[in-house]
Amino acid sequence: MKRVAKLFVLLLLAMAGLHASAQLLDEDTSTNQPFFKANKFNSKCYVGLEASAVQILKTKAGANFGVNLNWVINHKFVVSAIYDGLATPTQVQQIVTPGDNSDTIRLVHRYVGLGFSYILFDKKLFSFQPGLSAGWGHIQYGFNNITYHKDFAEIVPALNATYNCSKYFRIGLGLNYRIAAGATLNGIKSGDISGIGGIIFIKVGTF
Repeated sequence: MKRVAKLFVLLLLAMAGLHASAQLLDEDTSTNQPFFKANKFNSKCYVGLEASAVQILKTKAGANFGVNLNWVINHKFVVSAIYDGLATPTQVQQIVTPGDNSDTIRLVHRYVGLGFSYILFDKKLFSFQPGLSAGWGHIQYGFNNITYHKDFAEIVPALNATYNCSKYFRIGLGLNYRIAAGATLNGIKSGDISGIGGIIFIKVGTF
């Protein structure tokens, strides 16, 4: 009987020790931050429409029109899908057929890209948004029932200033610079497609 009582007491002491160590472990680890701390995640989206006056063929001015879909993360980080194209008729006859003045040859230019930008002063009335996009450029023209075209790479750094006039609607101005690489086509060069642009835009959605 005494032996049973001793074993019972030892068992109680062992259980008490395990309980105390478990409590100590819980207290020690509960005060530490986990290795991967979860932060609040906020996701919004908006549609942007923009028009820009662009430098084309080095010395001429043209107009681009475009649309973009934008995913805003935590009110600051923006991932964009971008499409724009040259909307004004741009004559390239003197470049591609300099000896023939009988035809009007108009250049078509399109751009599809993926952009990343960051919003500064997102809670203020005016915010700034530096960004960079890169993607696929395409030029083409038709002459004597033949379509000539070229695909190439484009990079477009930009800086936009936005007037946050409404919770769901915003307007602004910006500047960008289009850098074309590999846009050589029958006398048209990458430098003819590259150039500075001035932008006016509207944004509709959530921010």
